[in-house]
Amino acid sequence: MGRKGNWLRRVVCASGVGMLLWWCAGVGCAQEVVDLDDDLIERGVSVASSAFATAVALHGADRGAEDLSAEQDFAIPEPRLAFVNLTGFTTMPSSKTSVKKGWMEVYDGNGHYFRKPVTIAGQGGYTIRFEKKNFVLHFTDEAWNEANGADLRIGNWVKQDAFHFKAFYTDYFRGIGEIGYKVFDRVVADRLPYWERQDMHDESRARCYPDGFPCVVYLNGTFYGVYAWQLKKHHKNMNQKKTVAEHVHLDGNLQDGYLFRSTINWAQFEVRNPKGLYTTSNVAYDGNSPKELMGTNSTYYERPTDLPDVQEAKRRTATVKQYIVRLSQHWSELNKMRQAGATDADMRAEMEQRYDMEGLIDYYVFFYFTLNGDGSLKNWQWFTYDGVRWSVTPYDLDQTFGLGLYGNLRPATHPLSDLTTGPYWWVHRFYQDDIRERYAQLRNNHAFDYDSIVAIINDWYERVGDEFYSMEQQRWPMSPCYSDAVCNEGWEVCDDWSLYTLVQDYSATTTYNAGDVCRLEGRLWRATTTVRGVKPFIRNANRDSIERLRDWVNGRLDFLDAYWDYDYEASSIGDIVATGSDTSRRLIGIYTLGGAKVAHPTMGEVHIFRYSDGTTKKVLVR
Repeated sequence: MGRKGNWLRRVVCASGVGMLLWWCAGVGCAQEVVDLDDDLIERGVSVASSAFATAVALHGADRGAEDLSAEQDFAIPEPRLAFVNLTGFTTMPSSKTSVKKGWMEVYDGNGHYFRKPVTIAGQGGYTIRFEKKNFVLHFTDEAWNEANGADLRIGNWVKQDAFHFKAFYTDYFRGIGEIGYKVFDRVVADRLPYWERQDMHDESRARCYPDGFPCVVYLNGTFYGVYAWQLKKHHKNMNQKKTVAEHVHLDGNLQDGYLFRSTINWAQFEVRNPKGLYTTSNVAYDGNSPKELMGTNSTYYERPTDLPDVQEAKRRTATVKQYIVRLSQHWSELNKMRQAGATDADMRAEMEQRYDMEGLIDYYVFFYFTLNGDGSLKNWQWFTYDGVRWSVTPYDLDQTFGLGLYGNLRPATHPLSDLTTGPYWWVHRFYQDDIRERYAQLRNNHAFDYDSIVAIINDWYERVGDEFYSMEQQRWPMSPCYSDAVCNEGWEVCDDWSLYTLVQDYSATTTYNAGDVCRLEGRLWRATTTVRGVKPFIRNANRDSIERLRDWVNGRLDFLDAYWDYDYEASSIGDIVATGSDTSRRLIGIYTLGGAKVAHPTMGEVHIFRYSDGTTKKVLVR
């Protein structure tokens, strides 16, 4: 394998607990027998075991690979499937605060190799509880200083010195969120970049939402799991400057009670940008433990003893706070206008002064299409480039395409509650025609098209491949997507999703009689006898498959075509595109069992879906 400069080849033979390493650099060779112990880990020696080396060799990833290890600012094409070996770590991190030091070596499968010192720590909210965890990885210098780490540009991404590695423990595909981001990329493909919508013009690779590709991760040479290598929530990916007060990026619990209805709970969300802010206590703002920002009324504001850079940071902080406070007041301002007699047109004009309405509508349609169960309270990003008009993009799409938080699966006809958080209170009321029109545009330009979305699904699956999916299932057999639910005695799974909003959450103090239904961990459970104090399940699981997801996409398009009155208007006979893989078939109407055509289906009732090829289908809308 040819590499640039002085290269180092490592061959490993294992026998018991000892490992024999031959180090060959230039013309000199030495050999050393070591144990895989703390000394080896501390020195960060790269131990390429036969598992990692064999996988790399079998897939040809090492063939002619150029060594980029010495590069501090470098670029590689987006890998189809990358091979990652983490060495010098005894275990993977178990929490966000568990920061570990070691080495990362990568074969990108496109003829490149590099080995870098890194730190890793746990990443994610609820998912940090799962056995297989997300982690964040920072490039560092040889002393593990993150501030001096290498910068890497992957494909058409922005350059970054740190990345997220997503486990997707409950997801059969180990990449459902990445599939979602790639669909969203198609949704916004016909729009201007977010910053240009607010009169900021420059060339940038920023996306304002993540993207990812699959990789297989090894720990000290042993297979650890299939991951998605993903862009972080970084100011570069938002095309924001760290010291510009108008470039505000909010992340966290961004919901009515914490932000959008006048009351601000500063501890519930993070101001990710700008940087270098101050709190009301005159300490540096820490996004990991967020506190209220300093305002102009603070006794610590404009102190003559502050150095000039501190004075500038405090002025920036006060300006940022003003923008956030104003955002929190928008709902009450709009509500007063409506109560004072503002027309629908007046309300829309006021909305468009405050929000990027193209972006809000795109998010709304995407939210409903993907059945994003975790995208309206947190896991969405709110940001602005002028401090006035706010945009929104998705984040953390692990509960989409019918997949719930615990691996439970929801049918394609399962509706979400109305999206009415914050500005969506008004979007839902005054922009329904725009929403239907945008959905039709996305159907017509094939962003929401069965074949194009299934192509994204198939591509991800094939990039990982059966070999590594099989290894993943063997490595993580308790992942809930690999088996069926196991109920406790006296309980069974209830698949009547029309009951979901009508029943109560499970309570250990409630007596359940045969036939009673309750909710727990995102699904329904039915008592088969009288039971009290017995949890419905031993294991909440739901066996998944690629076939399930393909069918779900087809069913969701059927459902939303009826819900939003979509009727494809072809420019020519050959331009007709159908719902599903049959290009001669499209939905032309939805009817009650009595034969009456309706604009929208009624939840909990059976309807007749009628198609252009003369076929019909009964659908229970739930």
